[in-house]
Amino acid sequence: MRAREGEGGAGRRHALAAAGLLAGALGACSGDDGAYFGTTRRVGKDAATLYVNNGNEPEYLDPGKPTDMASTVLINQMFEGLTAYAPGDLHATQGVALRWEKSDDNRLFRFHLRPEARWSDGKPVTAHDFEYSWKRVLRPATASLAATNLHLLKNGELFNLGKLKALRADVTLRTGPRPDAPPGPALAKGAYVVVMERDGAYALVAAHRSLPTYAAAPPGAAPAGDDGAPLGFVAEAELVEDDRAVGVRAADDLTLDVELARPTPYFTDVTSITTLLPVRRDVIEPFEARGEPDLWTRPESIVVNGPYTLDEWKFRYEITMKRNPSYWARDTLKVHRVVWIQIEQAHGTMELYKAGDLDYLGDNTSLPSEYLAKLSTKKDFRRSEYLGTYWYEFNTRVPPVDDVRVRRALNLAIDKRQIVEKVTQGGQRPATHYVPDFTGSGYAAQVAEDRRRGADPFAAPELAFDPERARALLKAAGYEVVRAGDGYRATGFPPIEVLYNTGEGNKQIAVAVQDMWKRHLGISVTLRNEEWKVMLKNVRDGHFQVARFGWIGEYNHPHSWLATFLSSSPQNRTGWADKEFDELIRTAAATSDLEESIRSYREAEARAVEGMAKLPFYFYTRSTLVKPWVRGFRPNPRNIQLMKWLWIDPDAAEGGPDEPASPPLELPAPGRLAPPAEVAP
Repeated sequence: MRAREGEGGAGRRHALAAAGLLAGALGACSGDDGAYFGTTRRVGKDAATLYVNNGNEPEYLDPGKPTDMASTVLINQMFEGLTAYAPGDLHATQGVALRWEKSDDNRLFRFHLRPEARWSDGKPVTAHDFEYSWKRVLRPATASLAATNLHLLKNGELFNLGKLKALRADVTLRTGPRPDAPPGPALAKGAYVVVMERDGAYALVAAHRSLPTYAAAPPGAAPAGDDGAPLGFVAEAELVEDDRAVGVRAADDLTLDVELARPTPYFTDVTSITTLLPVRRDVIEPFEARGEPDLWTRPESIVVNGPYTLDEWKFRYEITMKRNPSYWARDTLKVHRVVWIQIEQAHGTMELYKAGDLDYLGDNTSLPSEYLAKLSTKKDFRRSEYLGTYWYEFNTRVPPVDDVRVRRALNLAIDKRQIVEKVTQGGQRPATHYVPDFTGSGYAAQVAEDRRRGADPFAAPELAFDPERARALLKAAGYEVVRAGDGYRATGFPPIEVLYNTGEGNKQIAVAVQDMWKRHLGISVTLRNEEWKVMLKNVRDGHFQVARFGWIGEYNHPHSWLATFLSSSPQNRTGWADKEFDELIRTAAATSDLEESIRSYREAEARAVEGMAKLPFYFYTRSTLVKPWVRGFRPNPRNIQLMKWLWIDPDAAEGGPDEPASPPLELPAPGRLAPPAEVAP
């Protein structure tokens, strides 16, 4: 990559930081008595170019596949959904959709697309692109870990799990899993069936007639359920994948119809998330046909529909984006180029920011905890609540953490208040459960009500830090904890390993946990750190006992967190499965009364806490630094900053107005999709 004007010094510093040579250089901060951290003069840089750190190398730049922040931060700049996040509170504003209608029961939605929306190669963005993209995510062959976000489509979950099939031809079912078994009922070509179980080359199937109609239901009508009872066996070769049963269709080029499996009043929040961003069939499928499904996102091949397109990608060094010449709102963009530096080390990142080589630390970068007290007095410091939970995940398939008593003991032996006050020091809230207390959609209100009544299930004493009770649980699991000198020893308890991804903050927490488990339980703990992409693969392959993870809410509803515990979820890396939990979540999701639904989610969450497949530490806050010349920056609980809202005032030496580069186009109130009986003839 050739260096551009004013970029050489930054490039050299990037290389030093990437090599880890600047780690610890932040010590100079202690002598900085200025109102801001570092320089307040922007020298030698183009006023339309923004420099940001993204931390890790992204795993994917394909909207349908990632679950990590390093990927989604970048994807959100290059692709645009039906709706787009507003600056500040991130409410849904116009994206590709201009207007919409919905049914009274929040199951049916219709979006009308703007005719001027274009892909970066100039072709129109159509409703067919959205239909293809969403169904592609759900296709089992795509193996998207984010597919659960689209399980809310009618038949989306069954299709994604490979259970919803169509018949290739007219068939006569068999009463047993072999060709000479007595015949059963006959089904016509194209009929949909649900695979109940598989037996060799045969599948036991049930009829499935609950298909999208895209017609609003009359008031009080119960949604059609699955047909249920098995009918007989059919050869697997007679079954084909048919996505027409999935509840999304392009009615025409500019009209997208959506039918959901359950009432989802927050659906226009979901339409802004990464998983639901559009991609192009004719761009992707040639790469899939060549066995190179991920290479379409390289700079020379990628086609996007958002504000920015990929310009250059230097692995583990730097990613550059430029303004998309075909973006429908191109002329409103004041940032024309974004340089994303990839530095995992927080101290190196801070040195670049201090020198003025970074304008913003980035959505995926954390401040070193030991400097938060000092930095919090600076005018360029920003802190906000963040809809995320830091947790450790247990591999419940391997001993000794396959025993729930062991997992609960490990949880009770961690002083989480000490973690947030002495280690992270970012104002985080200690967590005894998984969904942040300040989550929307009625969850925060239910938390307040439970506490008012003294009935908060997650404030129970048995969930608080309690080493003595932890030792009793280990004894019950067969590992008696006995005195050994000034400490303890867990008799017969094997050493366990904590896996975490590279980063000072993760290391500090892991070291604290190692000490607490040793001090309170007498357990020997080894620590292993890996680069993010390497760790993800090892966890997916089951090569871990305890792994550092967390969850950032993709939408502001408890389902985003709790769906990761479902036995069918690809996000459930723990191996934990609980039929009662699954049923509680299904009940909660299908309940139209919002208060009753949230109570069911809280009940399901209590069940997950009882299983303790994930050990919660705290609810996130996000602390960062933003140079005074960056305008349009507004902290928000999802820590999403779209570059299209930002702009640079190069002569500013003091912070100023946070007005976005251009006002967002608000999504009008929805029209009403009436049931057939109300439609005039």
